[in-house]
Amino acid sequence: MLYTLASDNQHRPMVWDSDHLDILVGEIGEAIEKRIDINHEPRSFKDVFQEPVRVSFPGIAKEYKDKPIPDIADVQGRLFLNAKAYQCLHSLLENDGEFITLSYELGEAYFFIPLQVAENADALDTQLSRKNEWGDLEHMAFHENKVERWAVFRSMYNACMTLQCNENIKNAIEKAGLKGVFFTTDLGNNYANQFDEGVQVKN
Repeated sequence: MLYTLASDNQHRPMVWDSDHLDILVGEIGEAIEKRIDINHEPRSFKDVFQEPVRVSFPGIAKEYKDKPIPDIADVQGRLFLNAKAYQCLHSLLENDGEFITLSYELGEAYFFIPLQVAENADALDTQLSRKNEWGDLEHMAFHENKVERWAVFRSMYNACMTLQCNENIKNAIEKAGLKGVFFTTDLGNNYANQFDEGVQVKN
């Protein structure tokens, strides 16, 4: 079984420290290819950052002000992981991407960049995947036997904006009690509301 992992709306969203990124890699106009804050595609950043990148969970918007910082969060198909989440998921994720060290309000954290892409393994089911006349995703499906060796992956079909995962990732997150995400079988839907009927998968 495959799932799309998405941030819930019960925790604060992560915000990159743009000023710190300006110092590390240059301003957006100068080094756009190195800007991890705007480049969400599956590319390596391990040679770009030699020190932890600063992020925060300011909860500036009114609806987030009183909500907690998550253990784990989806950030455009990539993952924020606090120390607990990193310890829990590192061994499951390490073969399918890379980790960048972060610093935030509560100490050290990690950012996981998935590098596996479904199309590279001819795993996108082109007969079942479809978009509407405006190019918006309606449905996304995969040949599961072609992605079974991956714990997580993305797809160019929705511009790699969501993270698909297998049962092992779902079970590990739930067993550890990590807070901040939910799972849906509505693959590729990065606008899913966890409280919509039939969206959130529960054990």
